[in-house]
Amino acid sequence: MRFIDELEIIGRLFSESTSDKDKEGLRFASDAIRFILNTGQANEFEAYIQSLDASAPPLIIARFKTRAEAEAGMNARVPPVRQAYVLIGDDYYSAMFVPATGRTHLVFMPPIPEHYLQEMADRRLTPSGLSFATKEEAEAWMNQQPTPPQQVVIDIGGAPYLAAYHHRIDYRVLYPLPAPTPPSRET
Repeated sequence: MRFIDELEIIGRLFSESTSDKDKEGLRFASDAIRFILNTGQANEFEAYIQSLDASAPPLIIARFKTRAEAEAGMNARVPPVRQAYVLIGDDYYSAMFVPATGRTHLVFMPPIPEHYLQEMADRRLTPSGLSFATKEEAEAWMNQQPTPPQQVVIDIGGAPYLAAYHHRIDYRVLYPLPAPTPPSRET
């Protein structure tokens, strides 16, 4: 990434701006870049940007088998996570720390994978040509990949699936793709 270049652009825009609100936003962006650099998170930020470019699944920070494990794990984090997504099984939850209770609360987020999968279906991604008779065969293929693609369309028993990779936690999952949204009819 070109953090120094971006800081130079922010500095130039800051000096040219006459709006206090714009300057406040530019100061915030500059501070965010400095935070990334000064806390050694440049590689994580680059991986995040690459995941966005690759249309990877929405970013998660952890996966748990049960809700009880998730509650214990998230409440044990020091410092607590203000807000992030986690998986319980293959279901998305928002983990949110609430200072008033001193606890991290988990909220089921069914729209997250639904919207993501619908977006992938609507993009009509080119199928990879990979075809499997069963989900077990597809899972075996995914697990043999040293670093699988962050998302790729495969065929399982004649149905399209998205083989997705959650790179931060090295978790691979198969999602059935919904039918693409029909084009709107404008009259």
